[in-house]
Amino acid sequence: MQVSVESPTKLKRRLTITVPVETYRTAYDKRLAQLAKTAKVKGFRPGNVPISHIKQIYGDSVRQETLSEVIQSTLYEALNQENLKPAGAPDIEPKNIKEDQPLEYIASFDIFPEIGAVAFESQGITKLTSTITEQDIDNVIERLREQHITWKEVDRAAQSKDQVIIDFRGSIDGKVFPGGEAHDYPVMIGSNTMIPGFEEGLIGAQAKDEKTIKVTFPENYFAKEVAGKVAEFSVTVHKVSEPEYPEINDDLVKKFGVPTGSVDELRAEIQKNLERELDRMMKIKLKSTVFDLLIQQNPIEVPDVLIAKEAQRLHAEMHPHHGDQPHNHSDEEMAEFNEGAKRNVLLGLIVSEFVKQKDLRPDAARVQAHITKLATAYENPAEVIKWYTSDKRRLAEIEMMILEEQVIEKLLENVTVTDKEVTYGDFLKA
Repeated sequence: MQVSVESPTKLKRRLTITVPVETYRTAYDKRLAQLAKTAKVKGFRPGNVPISHIKQIYGDSVRQETLSEVIQSTLYEALNQENLKPAGAPDIEPKNIKEDQPLEYIASFDIFPEIGAVAFESQGITKLTSTITEQDIDNVIERLREQHITWKEVDRAAQSKDQVIIDFRGSIDGKVFPGGEAHDYPVMIGSNTMIPGFEEGLIGAQAKDEKTIKVTFPENYFAKEVAGKVAEFSVTVHKVSEPEYPEINDDLVKKFGVPTGSVDELRAEIQKNLERELDRMMKIKLKSTVFDLLIQQNPIEVPDVLIAKEAQRLHAEMHPHHGDQPHNHSDEEMAEFNEGAKRNVLLGLIVSEFVKQKDLRPDAARVQAHITKLATAYENPAEVIKWYTSDKRRLAEIEMMILEEQVIEKLLENVTVTDKEVTYGDFLKA
């Protein structure tokens, strides 16, 4: 077997592989012989069908199977011989597949980049921190109350926070557009659920009013046919209602999931949940800061095939309704996922190399502690622990999370980390 290697770019490889005709013939004859032992052909007993007859009936299909088998085996041998590791499945281009001549084909693929010693230096990193206050707990309770609002019809002009029941009909350049019409539609002024400018246009309206509201659809609006265009809505107001907020009492607290109805228990539970989420977010923000530096200090080329594969994964996460069915997506549609995909691939390659260089392993005790901590949020912690530990995939996800924490700690061993205290609200905006 002869192998020649071309390097069109730093990461792309093009192998031209020539396989002796004897190798192909031997494999072809072997498959024919195997088939002759089991083939059922009218007029012959099983195992007694002449090879010539088998070749006449099954020759074409056996030829294709042999071709695939020989390409697969010789490609594997060639990759080992040249010490190459494809980043994705090679593209195969047959050059010569004539039966009486050597088999020749081309395999094209991307290889993984050489990273070398992973670099990480910093004069200091600022870590945002925060503390949950009574006001933060009050804010959560207020949002819970808003979920149980009742509406009282009023005979006055609509104002912010009111609910207005309307009919509307939208048009662009005099033509009604799809989805631009509704009847008895509830709109809460100030909820920002409608197109910018629409809710503001309802302020001052009263029942039985008819008015026209002009708005401009955002440039990034999901419906491309109306994005960035000026629309005119004809609106009929049926009813204006003001919100009535429920009192915080035993019955309401029980609806929030506290069986005793105790407000103190509700506040304690909210604080615990906020602190758990705050701890998670602080780790995420610090990790993002560290990983951004890691990418900046370790510039490497990334195989296109890995970016495309990760972009497809991100797309599937955002559109789970597609399931496992293949879908054709335009370059424009996939482009929005490419930047995030490239960052993920970069981090995966760099962190993987760093883990290898530092010989890091997930700390078993930390993995178990994390699972136990997660389980405490449920009624039956033992069942939750079993759920995680009995499934290799779920356990691997926790191990990867802990390994990432260990990577962050290792990277920051010689870096000064300064805490910066901010309010919880500012922390969430940062």
